[in-house]
Amino acid sequence: MYDYHGVEIPKDIAGIMMCAILSDTVIFKSPTCTDTDIKAVRELAEICGVEDFGALGMEMFKVKSQVEGVSARDLILRDYKPFDMHGNKVGIGQLEVVDLAIFDEIKDDLEADLEDLRAEHNLHTACLLLTDIMKEGSEVIVASVDNSVFESAFDVELDDGKVWLDGCLSRKKQIIPFLEPAFA
Repeated sequence: MYDYHGVEIPKDIAGIMMCAILSDTVIFKSPTCTDTDIKAVRELAEICGVEDFGALGMEMFKVKSQVEGVSARDLILRDYKPFDMHGNKVGIGQLEVVDLAIFDEIKDDLEADLEDLRAEHNLHTACLLLTDIMKEGSEVIVASVDNSVFESAFDVELDDGKVWLDGCLSRKKQIIPFLEPAFA
């Protein structure tokens, strides 16, 4: 919009816009990332005087990785979206972190609360993606009335309600397009 209207982008706004793109594209690792995103970040970095936008992106994800003192429910709902998949209510949350080990002490709480959320909202399935941006994949916790739907969608077998999906960084491009047809 700034370019279209010939308006100079203020330094602080350029920084905010750059950080938003870095977050949304998981520092360009997400399949949602486009060449336009990369070009925009480079231009915005120049405007706001950031020399190493990759380091800035990592610092942002380190901050996003803070879970101490946050309830399981708040973590699940931090980036959570409800879906209707062929008449079945499904909820999918995602937490993007730099190291999955931060969940080691609270994973049981996350699993229990995800099941509680599923039951409270009468969901067929509730999922929580624990996305490790360094390993470029997600451990998915699944609470469902029928795990076979998720398992068939991804051709996997859940182990105690969990599975690692290598390369999975995007709910939008790597979960929804596979899960929704499994309900048809």
